Amino acid sequence: MKKSFQFLMLFVSLIFMGCSHNLRITNADDYFASPAAPPKEALKLGVMSSNAADPQSSRYVNSIIDALQRTGGFERVIYPYNQALHKDQVNVVADITVIPHYSGEGLNFLVNWPGFLIFAPAIWGYGYNAEIETKVNVTRLIDGNSQQITVPTKYRFRQAEIDRTWTEIGWLEVGVIPLIGGIVFTQYDTDVTDEFITKVSPNYGSYVAKRILEAL
Repeated sequence: MKKSFQFLMLFVSLIFMGCSHNLRITNADDYFASPAAPPKEALKLGVMSSNAADPQSSRYVNSIIDALQRTGGFERVIYPYNQALHKDQVNVVADITVIPHYSGEGLNFLVNWPGFLIFAPAIWGYGYNAEIETKVNVTRLIDGNSQQITVPTKYRFRQAEIDRTWTEIGWLEVGVIPLIGGIVFTQYDTDVTDEFITKVSPNYGSYVAKRILEAL
């Protein structure tokens, strides 16, 4: 009877080890962007970015460019802009720099321990923060006037996958595994970055694009 019970417990544990919590951005509405009024004249925009060579940060830049194109306020948007090749094809140049910083939440410890007793990691997920500082230097080529705008955004999101939820097996022993895991899991999980960028891009891109239009 005792062996049967242990087998059942192990079987249930293996099921929950595969549990996950889909990535969910909890404060996306903080950066909702209503449509901005387009400029009186359709502009020709060239975009440069120091993030172009970075596989992850360049995706933030691409989301801004996509949002700018959808506004209808530009006759054309050229990216990446090259002054030697495109100088006569644009009348405004924007240099975009995206500086993301990711962090985990201290409360992830409690989610993992004693939260493992009720499978909290799979139910609520672990909490993370993404602070994205976006700097845009806009220059009008006709007169050389330029201005820099800084757009700070801080997104909160929750997610859990098997590389962390496996510690729920702790309820088969004395809870040491989730206790140690809880300490480790207060740190950010770099595995979630690509998925986060995919989820946040429409919201983030539209928000920054609106701020650029307002500056113009």
